[in-house]
Amino acid sequence: MPAESAVTAAADHRNGVALVAIGTIAWSSAGLFVRLLALDPWTIIAGRSLFGAAFIGGYVLWHHGRSTPAIVRRMGAGGVLVTLYSAAAITLFVPAFQNTSVANVMTIYAALPFIVAAIGWLWLGERPALRTLIASGLAMLGLLVMLGGPGSLGLRSGDLFALGATLASALMTLEARRSRAVKMLPVACLANLLAVLVALPFAAPVSTLSAHDLAVLAAFGLCAMALGLMLYLIGSGLIPVALSALIGTVSVPAGAFWAWAGAGEVPAAATVAGAAIVLSGVVGALLLERRAQRGAAMPPVRF
Repeated sequence: MPAESAVTAAADHRNGVALVAIGTIAWSSAGLFVRLLALDPWTIIAGRSLFGAAFIGGYVLWHHGRSTPAIVRRMGAGGVLVTLYSAAAITLFVPAFQNTSVANVMTIYAALPFIVAAIGWLWLGERPALRTLIASGLAMLGLLVMLGGPGSLGLRSGDLFALGATLASALMTLEARRSRAVKMLPVACLANLLAVLVALPFAAPVSTLSAHDLAVLAAFGLCAMALGLMLYLIGSGLIPVALSALIGTVSVPAGAFWAWAGAGEVPAAATVAGAAIVLSGVVGALLLERRAQRGAAMPPVRF
């Protein structure tokens, strides 16, 4: 590999890690926002996605201007698939949080690294590095400590929604990696618009929503959708899929933090211990990745 190409690849790798990490922390707040809303799932999906599309779409139009329609037309089959997978994931997570515990949703979502690694190995031929597999094992151990073991998982409908959302997220991560030439910001906007179109016919009229509801939906759209989905999609196209999913396990301790900071829920001792194990695995893997990529220059992130 030429020196310039190696430098570019290393910089893309670092940028991807940072973007996926920030996006994960942002969209880990989703459970908190759902808990703050006493609304049916369709209304939450429609309102949150509408605000998310507005925030992301505003940036896309500002950044790309009149070339936006042409960019959308060129996104091809890969962009369409990422849009569909993203819309499915962001739609299914709402009823998941409403029909089972946040702990259950987060535990099921934590299986993402293993699902992504398995499908990615078969689909993209990306064999996970040993350090990624070890870190994934530590992350799963930490999750089991947080929840008191695998027996704590229930069989409620929310668990099935969470499993579907996790599978959709895995496919989204894989396709974003495979379709690196596709600009992901317009895709993130389209995913939110698609979710709005699906949910709007079943949502409550805007006139029935309180000022509190609208404020929470707007914050939900800005934080979890605009920042979380947008940054995760961009970052996932720059790093190996198994690493993207591994970083995503940080959403479990991050979700506990959001619940504590936003709703005053003090984490149990087991939660703190498990979170420490999860973070140690992720941070250890990232430190090893950084050592492998040390010395490369950092070009601007592609939007």
